[in-house]
Amino acid sequence: MTNTQISVQTSLTVTSLRAVLLSHRYAPGEELTWVGGVIRSWDAALVEVTLADGTTGVGEAGAGIMAAAAVPGLVEAYRPYVEGVGFGSPLDVGDHLRAYTAFWSRGGIASGVAGAIETAVLDAVARREGVPAYEILGGLRRADVEAYASGGLGTTFDEVSDWAQTQVAAGFGTVKFRAMTDPDTTLALLDHVTAALPDGVRFIIDAVQACASQPWRIEDAIRVGHRAAQLGARWYEEPCQADDVAGFAAVRAAVDVPVSGVESHGSEHAFAELIDAGGVDVAQPDVTFVGGPVAVARVSRRARDAGIACVPHVWGSAVTFAANLHAVFADPHVELFEFCTLPNPLRDAMRTEPIDFRDGRISAPTAPGLGVVLTAQIERDFPFQSGGGHVIR
Repeated sequence: MTNTQISVQTSLTVTSLRAVLLSHRYAPGEELTWVGGVIRSWDAALVEVTLADGTTGVGEAGAGIMAAAAVPGLVEAYRPYVEGVGFGSPLDVGDHLRAYTAFWSRGGIASGVAGAIETAVLDAVARREGVPAYEILGGLRRADVEAYASGGLGTTFDEVSDWAQTQVAAGFGTVKFRAMTDPDTTLALLDHVTAALPDGVRFIIDAVQACASQPWRIEDAIRVGHRAAQLGARWYEEPCQADDVAGFAAVRAAVDVPVSGVESHGSEHAFAELIDAGGVDVAQPDVTFVGGPVAVARVSRRARDAGIACVPHVWGSAVTFAANLHAVFADPHVELFEFCTLPNPLRDAMRTEPIDFRDGRISAPTAPGLGVVLTAQIERDFPFQSGGGHVIR
């Protein structure tokens, strides 16, 4: 599908910003349990913008699933740089914020909040113009995109395997599951889960930064990568701690399976360093972490120029899902989309149209903007509760 040409008025003035924190608290016994701890709630840190004409839009800071309480203060810090400012396009907002706040906002959750503001402005302008957000991002590049199932949490092999089987039955052709704490148990998990997958179904093993808080030795990460390669993994995700660029390069050089990362990178520079060092075969930027849809597009172009793939990370509420989906539909280089299938009402409650998922593919959305809505009722239904979220133990 070629780039569509739809003329819209993109200029805007932001009159106000508002941080909105939400939580879906799991009932006792329904928490999400994995080797990294217990997820007692799914939190979302949103930013709502209002334009001069009264149109509103919503963005999300992805790190809010772990650190939602940090977001309101950052929204206040960004307020002087965006309220009352005229922009020629929503796509100018992220660069504007990065330029004026470079002394304190280079990466991390600050970058995610800047990206949330850019995303919210994009949503508002696209709503105002009555077009899907991807039209402002450059136009629709494909009618649908392959999606893979992401989740695979659990503390036992059977929990992970049962989840994978459920995703296959739902129509996914690729499933991604998480490693166990240590490499030897992860090797056994790989054998157990893949032995039960039907012929033709592919898998991804996510090492979660070499299993999160206590990274494996590089030699152990390579051992897991060798087994993943033997079993035919589609890729091997984050085998090292996020900032260990040399480690990524060493693992990639040693294994015959594509290596991917790093979903939590908060800047284009971090991806440039990783790609230039030969650290990955698959770059995984996230609109809600790296600084907005413009930053994702730039990372994707860098990946393309380096001859590697780009598959955005997607893990959050309906806002994160939609922001990344629209970025993917406007990007000619991205051919795969992450679909987190863990139970999360915040992924569904704000939608204005259902996800059109059939035969392992998602069709392009058609609703104006991101296709999400934040109402007073949603804020009442999902009040923020501290002490939950994705806390790694």
